[in-house]
Amino acid sequence: MSGSLLAPLCFREFQSDGVPAANGTLASYQAGTSTPLATYTDSTLGTANPNPITLNARGEASVWVPPNVSYKFVTADSLGNQIRSVDNVSAPGLPTLYGGVDTGTANNYILSFSASFSTLQDGILIWWFASNANTGASSLSVNGLGTQAIVNPGGGALVAGQILGNQPVLCLYKAGQWVLLLTGTFPLVLPEFTALTAGTTTPDAAGTQWPVGYLGIPQNSIPTGYTVALSDAGKQIYYSGAGEITVTIPANSVVAFPVGTVLSVVNDASAAVNVLLAINSDTLVWTPSGATGTRTIAQYGRAVLLKVGATRWWVSGTGIT
Repeated sequence: MSGSLLAPLCFREFQSDGVPAANGTLASYQAGTSTPLATYTDSTLGTANPNPITLNARGEASVWVPPNVSYKFVTADSLGNQIRSVDNVSAPGLPTLYGGVDTGTANNYILSFSASFSTLQDGILIWWFASNANTGASSLSVNGLGTQAIVNPGGGALVAGQILGNQPVLCLYKAGQWVLLLTGTFPLVLPEFTALTAGTTTPDAAGTQWPVGYLGIPQNSIPTGYTVALSDAGKQIYYSGAGEITVTIPANSVVAFPVGTVLSVVNDASAAVNVLLAINSDTLVWTPSGATGTRTIAQYGRAVLLKVGATRWWVSGTGIT
């Protein structure tokens, strides 16, 4: 195990001849400016020092500053002659990474972070809770230091659902942007994914978002005739009753299933009855014959439907006539 060198226990200044700057002064400003910026008497940062501070007979003063705040310090001797001016001085380290709950609106998030940043620097990490889910490209403003975009690690803008209301968000500041690292419910959701909901998506190589698929085939059991709903995408419609029924695909103008939607219809009827597969106004093509129109699924038959165009579906399977 190695040790660490103990830092000076207080601020001390010396004159150019090496003598302590007895009764000299220390003035503090925002980095790069002449705007006064307070220092503090102890680690609680509860009581501000006078500005400038008058040093004691040993040229000393108790000077505490908040982390990640950049200062300019100017010292002078007891006659007011400047000894030195040092700019862009800061105390590294964060007492916490927690930025609290934002006070902005959806897509425009605002934080007042306890680290009291006066400038934003690459590498700053902030955990925070969003008050609202995002609906698209989003931004974050921290401590009134301007509004910067929140982006995915690849640099792309956020899409709807990547930030959820009342859920934790982790961002890293880099090159003038906040990079989204983790977000959503537990387990936490990786960037490029929207939150783990029915609308969860992931991008392809071109950046287009696509729904994350199921590991199995969810089943919607129906007791009687049924019109397929948008929530049935990727599922199987299962029938096990004793009478003939009709399963209807609604027109695209009524329910706009995305092109590429796949769903199945299974006829596990308890009697030798059919399931009629009908479509309202759009086109249902039976492959490979190319015939169009209503199809019949016999007992123990299964039809797989694939939407290939806005108003065009293909159907194939077993037990279909």
